[in-house]
Amino acid sequence: MRKKIFAFLLLSALYAGAQEVPDWENPIVVGINKEPYHATLTLPSQKADCKEIRSLNGKWRFQWSADPGKRPADFYKNDFNTDTWDTITVPGAWQLQGYGKPIYSNVNYPFQKDAPKVTSEPPAEYYSYGHRNPTGSYVTTFEVTPDMKDKCLYLHFEGVKSAMYVWVNGERVGYSQNSMSPAEFDITEFVKNGTNRLAVEVYRWSDGSYLEDQDMWRLSGILRPVELWVRPRTNIRDYRFSSDLSDDMRSATFGTEIWIRNQTDRKVKDLTVEINLVGKDNRGNKLDKKMVAPVGTIQAFSETSVTLSEMLREPQLWSAEKPHLYDIHIKLRRKNELLESFEYHWGIRKIEIAGDVFKVNGKAVKLKGVNRHDFHPRMGFFVDSRTMERDIRLIKQANINMIRTSHYPHLPLLYELCDKYGIYVMDEANHESHAYGLGNKVLGDNPQWTLAHVDRAVAVVERDKNHPCILFWSLGNEGGSGANLRAMADTIRALDPTRPIYDDTDRTVSDVYDEAYLHPDALKELGEKITDRPVFMREYAYAMGNSIGNLKEYWDVIEKDESIIGAAIWCWVDQGIPKKLNGAPLSFGESPSSLPLLPDEFWAYGGDFGDYPNDGPTGINGLVSPDRVPHPHYYEVQKVYQYIKFEKKGTQQIKLTNGYAFSDLDEFDYSYEWICNGKAVRNGDLHLSEGNLLEVLSRPDKCGNFASMYMPR
Repeated sequence: MRKKIFAFLLLSALYAGAQEVPDWENPIVVGINKEPYHATLTLPSQKADCKEIRSLNGKWRFQWSADPGKRPADFYKNDFNTDTWDTITVPGAWQLQGYGKPIYSNVNYPFQKDAPKVTSEPPAEYYSYGHRNPTGSYVTTFEVTPDMKDKCLYLHFEGVKSAMYVWVNGERVGYSQNSMSPAEFDITEFVKNGTNRLAVEVYRWSDGSYLEDQDMWRLSGILRPVELWVRPRTNIRDYRFSSDLSDDMRSATFGTEIWIRNQTDRKVKDLTVEINLVGKDNRGNKLDKKMVAPVGTIQAFSETSVTLSEMLREPQLWSAEKPHLYDIHIKLRRKNELLESFEYHWGIRKIEIAGDVFKVNGKAVKLKGVNRHDFHPRMGFFVDSRTMERDIRLIKQANINMIRTSHYPHLPLLYELCDKYGIYVMDEANHESHAYGLGNKVLGDNPQWTLAHVDRAVAVVERDKNHPCILFWSLGNEGGSGANLRAMADTIRALDPTRPIYDDTDRTVSDVYDEAYLHPDALKELGEKITDRPVFMREYAYAMGNSIGNLKEYWDVIEKDESIIGAAIWCWVDQGIPKKLNGAPLSFGESPSSLPLLPDEFWAYGGDFGDYPNDGPTGINGLVSPDRVPHPHYYEVQKVYQYIKFEKKGTQQIKLTNGYAFSDLDEFDYSYEWICNGKAVRNGDLHLSEGNLLEVLSRPDKCGNFASMYMPR
């Protein structure tokens, strides 16, 4: 008894001490009352048509405070009047709407480095010296209608930076950090019929910011969409797809595990789940498989899972070259009543590492990669669907076949588009602690930070697991090493053993050997030295200014060594922000999704806003400008990354070398140009013969040799 009393007193003392530390400076608090992470449930492009989702995006009331002590502490109360407050657009960073300053930093934290505190006194020249931890107070309302009675209501935030508290109708719902991953709260018991008040308090920095030291603009606020999900009391909490492909690639077992929860105070029964998988087999025949399984009785406020599987013969396989997808319809029924349904897709493929060779569907592939930030010049870390699709099209047109989501999970739509268009993805956890040093033990081997690390691993895997485009789970970038990285890796392997794990700062947990920015000769030596796993350069060919020279020399090395699987250019898009020539405050204006500069604007970079510390123009290092206009070196990448190489053989033959893994040369159309009297004349009369030789069968009269080859788009 004495031991029990002592333990109780000790725990009480620890709890009391913990209460003196705010949640946002306490690394053992990563969320309060948050729902478990789960898949996106419905395809992102179809959210507008999903009957369960109510968008809460738009104009919210907003008050900005320079530090927590100046914030309106009682603003969440129902009787607090916000009529005189400004309005702000959600989603969107508050710095880009005229509040505070954006800060561009590569390595340095924009606050005093004193983990886990973010409010310690920094040097006087730091912006944070006079703005110790700016706070945004947001208020909006939403309607609860009679048809929502007996439903579950969930608030879903796709991304809020860096930490937030949430209140509904004056009652605190919960807390969250891990800014680039979803936060979801069950607010069923907090709402009432009619108008409901939602209040959100956002802190610019938190202890989580120590794990978010990425090379990018340091922005804050409700950065991504906010949704109200109205769902039945018995619903699908999550689901996972899998496919076990045979060694000869001629059959596959498609599997689904579905988690169903009962949010009522009584047990439910007579439930069934139904999966429809629709597409074509490898011979072009229609494939329509229906799988049905009983759920069984679920006790009150409990959860169960159901597994379904089906053997597929001659399946079409997914790859970046041929992104064949199967449509999947998921339904939950109670007797004859349809409770809930979602639509998704899946691609059947096999990922494996055989010794030091990386394979997709049994063939070694080369990853012609690029690092991409989820960045829009006017809206920050919310990229509208048109810009997102423009990125993907330009990436495909440059012969790039792989994206690394540097250095956090990107908006869910990106992965759907990569599934559809065919782009391999290294999906990266929201983790970087560069300022403490690469492979640091300060955060990487400190048990106080284990939960924060693991939370970020779970978040990325659980949200994105149903995308065939994802080849690797990355533990982050330029982070720590030690027990916390091992915990991340062990957790991911338990959640998803089908994909390799990648890490650049703790090679003991990585399935791939990483080294960045090597000279081609050094890369060649590394490929020869490392024999226990593949080699990949997560970053190389820094695309700043007049750059991307010697790209061919890199790929001469990569293509000659099967164990070197590729490299990813740094980076895709210039991180420029349009600033008025007269220095007027930033604002969204009438068209925040617009990309081109206006006549009175210029692309601003680090330091242009009086921000300190900053790294100047180092963020202007993309293959395309902020408005997605390709730079000259974009075309150098397009040339070097091309899959089919042409070599002149005499006057009427061209030798073709096929760099595709899953496509034959006769699947393409070819044409060429003759130079006649100084002018280019196009002619399409070509024949592909044995030995991959293109033969010219006819040519215009009185013309010289052919000038160039091309393949029509």
